[in-house]
Amino acid sequence: MNNYRNIFNTIGRILQVEAILMIFPLIVAIIYKEPFNTTILAFGATAIVSFVIGLLLNIKKAKSHTILPRESFIIVTLSWVFMSLVGCIPLIVSRHVPNFFDAFFEMCSGFTTTGATILTDVEIMPHSILFWRSFSHWIGGMGVIVFILAILPDNKEGSNMHILRAESPGPQVGKLTSKISVTARILYLIYVALTVIEFLFLVLGPDKKMDLFSSITLTLGTAGTGGFAVLNDGIASYAPYSQYVIATFMLLFGINFSLFYMILIGKIKGVFKNEELRLYLSIVIISIVIIVISLTTNGIYGTFEERFRHSFFQVASIISTTGYSTTDYAAGANTTWSTICFMVIIFLMLTGPCAGSTGGGIKLSRINILCKSAIRKIKQMISPRKVVPLKDSGAVIEEDVVQGAESFFVLYMIILFVSTMLISFDGKDLVTNFTASLSCISNIGPGLGNIVGPAGNFSSFSSFSKFVLSITMITGRLELFPMLALFNYKTWKTR
Repeated sequence: MNNYRNIFNTIGRILQVEAILMIFPLIVAIIYKEPFNTTILAFGATAIVSFVIGLLLNIKKAKSHTILPRESFIIVTLSWVFMSLVGCIPLIVSRHVPNFFDAFFEMCSGFTTTGATILTDVEIMPHSILFWRSFSHWIGGMGVIVFILAILPDNKEGSNMHILRAESPGPQVGKLTSKISVTARILYLIYVALTVIEFLFLVLGPDKKMDLFSSITLTLGTAGTGGFAVLNDGIASYAPYSQYVIATFMLLFGINFSLFYMILIGKIKGVFKNEELRLYLSIVIISIVIIVISLTTNGIYGTFEERFRHSFFQVASIISTTGYSTTDYAAGANTTWSTICFMVIIFLMLTGPCAGSTGGGIKLSRINILCKSAIRKIKQMISPRKVVPLKDSGAVIEEDVVQGAESFFVLYMIILFVSTMLISFDGKDLVTNFTASLSCISNIGPGLGNIVGPAGNFSSFSSFSKFVLSITMITGRLELFPMLALFNYKTWKTR
């Protein structure tokens, strides 16, 4: 039973860490003098209970800290489920969210950095609740397990690698240094540094509407590529300066963090040779050009600067899977974008950003591998004896990585179809159901249409549909396989 003890011990530590992190929204509640019997009591009591449960799960220690791959799947998946369950308790206890399914959906959306919401009016919410929603983005952006490895590295190195692979986004997960714990610390240092830089740009900028609270929450949401806003119109009310800053950092957080490390150690040429980065920037530029041309042709927005800014912001938001918006592009006679713009948006929703970033989606590295694999198949059909190795940035891609990308894509489409079919029982239209499921599995937030568009929300879905979409969000954030592994009986067998 040693493997179960490892699982309990790790989940216990995560609950303790979450309890400590709840001190921050508790401080916000005290600063803004919120009623004691609502948010202060809710966060305080939840933090205490979570910490005590974490202690109880760690009373009986595992004799060995070796963690097998199957155990890492269980640890990572259950950690995210329990984080969301505990995280939603303050929303229910404070009575600011009506029921469990709504609260669970909201915190799943927060921790998975999706940004879809059931709240119809965020401006009436207490500051502590708004902060906790945005803070959950930042916690989930880099991954709570990576955080645990960075501060509590007491497992064997091979075990740490299994856990890192189970949580980290992308077809390949490598170490920046010889030790996983050091790699985790480097990733978090880069994450924190970029977060602080964006915050300074926002809080010290000329935008008078961008106060300290907005600067903090929007920075946390951008860093985690989440998308929870503190105003009902998203980012539309803020000055163009702030919109450009947020859009730029959304793109930066959509880049593989290992490339930032390469810049720090002076390997700048290697960064520019990276195929995924070049593909990422190319898609961003082409998408912006297409949307700007379409908006100009349709006469939407008054000036070229407005057309460029809205195009730049929405492209950066969707491809990075952040979900912020500066305009309601899905509804309204004077702002509705054309079909070609919607096709670009759906394409960006599918591709996602770079692997190793804080974003969701399929990831461009997989798209790159899938395209190269298809081209190789055509060449082999023409010349059956020809050996065509696949390469990425000059390095040969191993066949198991290619097969993994192909399997991921098939499973992604199956889960997307099943999720869309299940929530269709609510009777909503196909565009709403499909883009709602797509936004959840890719951790984007807004979909298309009046209901789940950038100005909409998910409150009108049934409790069943909200639960389905919540599980879809976690499945997408964990890149499918860890969640699916839970349903294999062999995963639960003792050694």
